[in-house]
Formats: sequence, structure tokens, C-alpha cells
Amino acid sequence: MADSLKWGILATGSIARQFARSLKYSQTGKLIAIGSRSKEKADKFAEEYGGVGFGSYEEVLGNPEVQAVYVATPHHLHMADTIACAKAGKAILCEKPFTLNLLEAQRAIEAVRENNVFFMEAFMYRCHPMIQKLRSLLADGSIGTVLNINSEFGFHAGKDWDNFRADGALGGGGLMDVGSYCVSLSRLVAGCEPDIAHYVAQMSDKGYDEQGSGILKFPNGVTAHFGTGVHISLTNNAKIYGDAGSIELIGPWRIDDNSKIILKQYGKDAEEFAFTTPVDELFKFEADAVAEFIDAKQTPYMSIEDTLGQMRTLDMLRKSAGIEFAKELRA
Repeated sequence: MADSLKWGILATGSIARQFARSLKYSQTGKLIAIGSRSKEKADKFAEEYGGVGFGSYEEVLGNPEVQAVYVATPHHLHMADTIACAKAGKAILCEKPFTLNLLEAQRAIEAVRENNVFFMEAFMYRCHPMIQKLRSLLADGSIGTVLNINSEFGFHAGKDWDNFRADGALGGGGLMDVGSYCVSLSRLVAGCEPDIAHYVAQMSDKGYDEQGSGILKFPNGVTAHFGTGVHISLTNNAKIYGDAGSIELIGPWRIDDNSKIILKQYGKDAEEFAFTTPVDELFKFEADAVAEFIDAKQTPYMSIEDTLGQMRTLDMLRKSAGIEFAKELRA
């Protein structure tokens, strides 16, 4: 466990800004370096959030004071950036999805293990107290044997969206972006990896899935369904059904004042558990998780094997839908 960590951030986009804002509220983290391909953007970022701006990622990784790095670059750069961080001896928190496919993830994790550094895929929601409460309810058998999971995560971006998430060559689309949360939650709740995974989607003329639906079947009998998309507004909730009740998660992906868990057990009154976190503080939980488990080289919230299982499932889903990325590494 580390009482404090000095952070560097690679890239200056919206997710990097959200992490930098939250870092100010963490118990352990301090931002000291920001890397960008543009020195001007890095300096502007530093003026707003602190630290020193650098005109390259290499300068951040070469800074001996930087202990941990938040990789906030686009999906298709995560493998190379993770490998570079590992070789520099930095603890790594890499934004989801970790890579474009399982092969890339395996290559990057090889470097992580060879250099004996900490790694966690940055599924922020996994570190939040709301999900720890969910884990507790499931472990206590509050709804009996889990049978089915339904989840949604989608938002409505314009069709002229100028973003790498709207580029099929770079791993864009609903599944890899917000749909990955639904896949992650389903795997967490089921407690094992799916043996069947299918995804059907509406494809854009740019080669990415605008919106779609997926199903997962797990060897323990659990089934899951999810909906996702980048051009469709969905409920963005989840519900877990067991043979003794249900657990509904309201707003689990980005916890706000309306987020809560609703537990319904057969023959009993419903119970509600409220979870509120100011938007600017959401990412503090994952930053503090890195410090807490840095000596273990991974966290129980999102282990390395969990990340590899996630990438394996995403590969299965994409294969079923015929989705390929021009920039992905192939054997």
C-alpha cells in the first residue's frame, strides 16, 4: 500500500480531464505530469488541473518522480502505451477497453508481468462503493441463485460525431465503448466466463456499430442480455434476477444523485440503498485503489485475469457480428 502516489496522465481528452478533476479529491493521488503530442495542449491542461505539461508521452514516462500513469489515449493505442509504461517501471491504470482484442491484451500483459509493475483496467464503476454493495448482496445470497442479468448503456451522439469512437478502424462503436460496461457487469455477477456470446448490431457507413444487442450464456446456467449504442439513449440501468428476488441498479455506470440499488426479496418489502458521489469525484476511487493495492500489482476490483476474460468475451461478441478493426493486431 502506498500512502501517496505521484501521477502522470497520457493524453488530454475528456476522460483525462475527468480523472484529473477527481484526483484532487483522492486520498492518495497528486497530478505532477501531463503528456500530449501538443505541448500547448499539455500546458493548458496543466494550468487547469495542476502538474507540468510535456509535449510527448516519452517525457512523462522518463520523469523519475512519476510513480503511476493514467493511460487516457484512444483504444487502438492502449497496447503500445501500456508496454511503454511497463518498460518505464510505472504503475498503470489504463482506460477501458484495455485493447482492441485479446491478442493485444496478452502482448501488453506480458510486458506488465516481465517488468513486475501494477496494472488495472480503468473500469471506474468497479471501484465504487455501489458495486462493493452489490458484491456483498450477491455473496450473502440475498436473491438466491442468480438466473438472468439485463443491462443497458447507450447515449445519443450526432451522426456527424468527430471522435475516434465513431471510427470503425480504431475500435469505435457502442460495444467497445459503453457496451463493455454491460459485458463487464454480466461477467462480474455471473462469476465465470461465458461459453456463448452473440451480438447483433446496426452498422454505420464508417464501419462501427451504432447500436446493438448482445446475449451471453455462462456455464453455470446464468444468461445475460444487454443493449448498447452511441446513437441511442437507453435507461443505462441494470437488473439481476435470482430465484429468490431481484437487484436493480439505477445509474451504476456513472453514479450521481439518482443512483441506487433496489433489493426485492420475495415476500418482503423492497429495500433501497442510495449512492451519491459528486461528478467531479467519481474517478477518485480507482486512483485510491491503485495506491491501496500497488504492492499486489493488481486489484480485486478488476484483476488482470478479469481484464483478459473481458477482452476474450468482446472478441467473441465481435466475431459473431462480423466486426473487425483495421488497426487491430492480428496473429
